Amino acid sequence: MKGAEKLTPLDASFLHLETRNTHMHIGGVAIFERSPIGSGEALYDAIVRFIEARLDLMPRYRQRVAFLPLSLDTPVWTDDPAFDISSHILRAALPAPGGDRELQAFISRVFSRQLDRRRPLWEMYVIEGLSGGRWALLFKTHHAMVDGVSNLELVTALLDTDPEPRDIPDAGPSWSARAAPTGTDLLLSSLRDRLSRPRRLLRSARETASNPARLASALRDTASGLAAVAQTVRAPRSIINGPTGTSRAYVFTRFPLDDFKLVKHVFGGTINDVVLAAVAGGVRHYLAAHGVDPDDEKNALQALCPVSIRDDSERAALGNRLALLLVKLPIDEANSEARLARVRATVDRLKARKQAVGADFLLNLAGFAPSTLHAMVARASLRQIGFNLVVTNVPGPQFPLYFCGARLVEAFPVAFLYEGQRLAVAIFSYMGWLNFGYLSDARGVPDVDFFAKCVERGFKDLVRGARRRQDFDQQVEGTGRPAKGRTTNAAPARRAASRGARRKSPARN
Repeated sequence: MKGAEKLTPLDASFLHLETRNTHMHIGGVAIFERSPIGSGEALYDAIVRFIEARLDLMPRYRQRVAFLPLSLDTPVWTDDPAFDISSHILRAALPAPGGDRELQAFISRVFSRQLDRRRPLWEMYVIEGLSGGRWALLFKTHHAMVDGVSNLELVTALLDTDPEPRDIPDAGPSWSARAAPTGTDLLLSSLRDRLSRPRRLLRSARETASNPARLASALRDTASGLAAVAQTVRAPRSIINGPTGTSRAYVFTRFPLDDFKLVKHVFGGTINDVVLAAVAGGVRHYLAAHGVDPDDEKNALQALCPVSIRDDSERAALGNRLALLLVKLPIDEANSEARLARVRATVDRLKARKQAVGADFLLNLAGFAPSTLHAMVARASLRQIGFNLVVTNVPGPQFPLYFCGARLVEAFPVAFLYEGQRLAVAIFSYMGWLNFGYLSDARGVPDVDFFAKCVERGFKDLVRGARRRQDFDQQVEGTGRPAKGRTTNAAPARRAASRGARRKSPARN
């Protein structure tokens, strides 16, 4: 329809899942060195002019959500006739000394507040007063607009690879909002769409049936994925779960990317496998410190890991292109190497069984229902597909970026909490560092800083194990005897993982 664009089922789900206590916005903070443009009003004006000149390339940032009468269909995006960029790009300053603690407290306050649905669903804060003359940009965008990958692409589109600041663009032609359709227009458009949908489905079915191999593969992958999802529909109760409150607490930590690469190189797997093993180790230490026996099978936890299914042509597109991977964390495993081996085995099995396909199918199936039923399906799906915490990892660039002539020093991601969740971990890599951002319900998990230290401890266990293995391999090579390959050296971990799997592995539930 002219002047309106319907949300996808997955994008709409994030609107339906939002409550007064569960804020469906994501974001991150980017920290910069001093800018040659200056500070204060000069810096703020330059940033506003720079971004405003590029909003024509990002029309969603001038659009707001419109709901159909009686919520009879999926909401739509329409231009905001009252759009004012100064309501979205805001100024702030940290109290002295402007260190990590002050910045984390500010982020906690900002992410404790919902976005105003009467406006486009994003905010940006220009934060000054950081130590050493640094400043920061804090991004906050509703998940209905972007996922982690598309949010990253849009942010990096504003950044430069050249330290020379771009010329600040002059104001272009004044923007005017397109006329928004009336409620009656939206209802009529929805009716026409539903009447034509059976024809589109029939045409799609015919096209698919004309390729038997493709049809068989699609059915096989979806069936396998649904079966894998069905095996992970329950998550145990935990001290990191319970009624979600309004307020948020946020902290971040930094890890050298080379340490993750070392663990990956020595023990195998992927960087994401190492991340999940470190988080599993952190959860184990955290539960033990709170008097919970991590070796008890009923305390096994499950992580929701969003998986991007974008192809290269979609990297800069708005909206969500995500599937979900549900990974049972082997927190009952005391040996860090064996813990990583079990994570690898679990993730490899889920990928082979196309679990992400099944979860994606369930979420998109809700799009065939009216909006009211869609909301019910979305909430019911989350209750059925049980998990204890969210762990999301988005890789970033490993080359320096600049904005307004200032070098980007580091960046930290901010996730969100579903209803019943009290902890989420987001990871972003940049310039040789892997940066973890921990968001918690400030009352449900008030010691999120301690949880971050537990994850650090879990990762250090892996690094120490990898260095011991590396030293052992070098000693064997120095004796002149044939060095054992990593496949042979990894056998103890595989045996330990196998014993754990036979004994009480969550993956075999």
